[in-house]
Amino acid sequence: MNISHFKSDIAPKLGSYILTYSSYPNGDFGSLERVEFSGNNLIGTLDFWSQGWLDINVYDCQQDEGLINRYYKPENIVEQEEALRSLCKILVDNK
Repeated sequence: MNISHFKSDIAPKLGSYILTYSSYPNGDFGSLERVEFSGNNLIGTLDFWSQGWLDINVYDCQQDEGLINRYYKPENIVEQEEALRSLCKILVDNK
C-alpha cells in the first residue's frame, strides 16, 4: 500500500475534506509520506512508510473520541486494504 494508491483511488472520493500531503525522508520505518485530512468533524492522518508500514489515525471532534489509531505491518497487505476501505467508508458516510 502506498501514497499513489491513496491519491488515485481514495482521495477523489473525499471531496469535502481538506487533504494536506507531506514527506519526511528519514522516519522510523524509512521514508514517510503523510496525508492529513480534516472535514465533517473528523481529523486524522495516514502514514505510508517506504518499508511498507501503514498507520491510520482518525479522531471524531464532535464525539471527542478516537475512531482508529493503528499500525499495519508490511506483510499484512490484505489487512491494510481492508483498513483503507473501512476508513473510506467512515469518511464518506460522515458527510
